[in-house]
Amino acid sequence: MNTPLTGGIPSRLSGLITELLRHVLSLGALAAEETRVLIQRSITGVLVLIVLILMLVIAYVSAIIAVISLLALGCGFGWVATLGLISLLHLLLAGGCYLFLRLKSFPRPYEATSAELQRNLEALGTSSRKKA
Repeated sequence: MNTPLTGGIPSRLSGLITELLRHVLSLGALAAEETRVLIQRSITGVLVLIVLILMLVIAYVSAIIAVISLLALGCGFGWVATLGLISLLHLLLAGGCYLFLRLKSFPRPYEATSAELQRNLEALGTSSRKKA
């Protein structure tokens, strides 16, 4: 009388829940892997950026001092004209940097996970429309 069910609705429901759980866990693993890669790239990028900025600041300050000295002392420009020219040059450079950042596109984080979730939602939408 008490024979285990080897088929029917309970086993199919159990299989469905198992596969759904397996799918959700794989999505979680994908998101975790993308997070790990994002953090690794971010840390490496930040460290390289810090060293790069430090080297550029040292070179930049040295170049500005040399240009100011050359223009004010060597070429006979006044200090006010020299500092005004350097300020104008910096404003132009800042505007160029701003335009560069506005035109550059950055990849979104979690693109693969978002794409997989979108495919899942589309698949669920089409399967619910077929049943209706």
